[in-house]
Amino acid sequence: MTQTPFSLHHEDEASGLVASVFADVRRRMRFTPAIFKALAADPPALELAWVQARAIVDDPGFDAATGRLRAAAKPDAGGIGPSRAIAEAVAPFAEELPGMLLIVSSLGLSLDGRLPRRPPPPLGLAAGEPPPEPTVPEARGEHPRYRDVRELYGTAHVPTLYRSLAALDLLDEAWPMIASLLGGDAGRERVTRLSAAGEREALAFPDAACFDLERTRPVLEQFRIALPRNLVVAVALSGGPASPGPSGSPSA
Repeated sequence: MTQTPFSLHHEDEASGLVASVFADVRRRMRFTPAIFKALAADPPALELAWVQARAIVDDPGFDAATGRLRAAAKPDAGGIGPSRAIAEAVAPFAEELPGMLLIVSSLGLSLDGRLPRRPPPPLGLAAGEPPPEPTVPEARGEHPRYRDVRELYGTAHVPTLYRSLAALDLLDEAWPMIASLLGGDAGRERVTRLSAAGEREALAFPDAACFDLERTRPVLEQFRIALPRNLVVAVALSGGPASPGPSGSPSA
């Protein structure tokens, strides 16, 4: 399974409304998450998704909710010994993915009608300082491990987490740890618990809900599957290296 239901539009390919939304995202996040790159092919959908996402990110309760999700993603016992290079490479994802799980859960609940939808506010992008340059590398081509990622996740989409590890030549090293985290009954139970936690937290932000574009469901479903798995992996692999990596410098 290699075909995805969408293509990703990157920052260096964006213009007009899409570029403006990406800049607004980057003023709040360390990188532009793949769901927004996927929705960029449908600018009205990107705009509506970001309006809902931004309302959540700017809510005073956002930090507490993401903190609980990050804590819920921690391994049950002990670390799994990633190298320093791996821990540093996934650190930006461990920081941002709790918020993305919250956002994608909220978008899904809104699309499903489980959150009462409200009229969307205007996008209202304000002029500001240009966002910082992205610091998360991403391999845009194929990698031999992507087939394993798709099989383990049950998706056609390969998350940015893996494309970043591939760009840093760390995916093969990290893969046995990732497979052990997500494989088997324990891994599936951990993902199920985290997915439910994401929805519980999202229900606490009812005023943000406005997303109702059924045509986006194939895209959104890929991320509803991927986000809890991504967060499990990122938190576990960033939890403290057992030994120095091949380069002693930060990866991102």
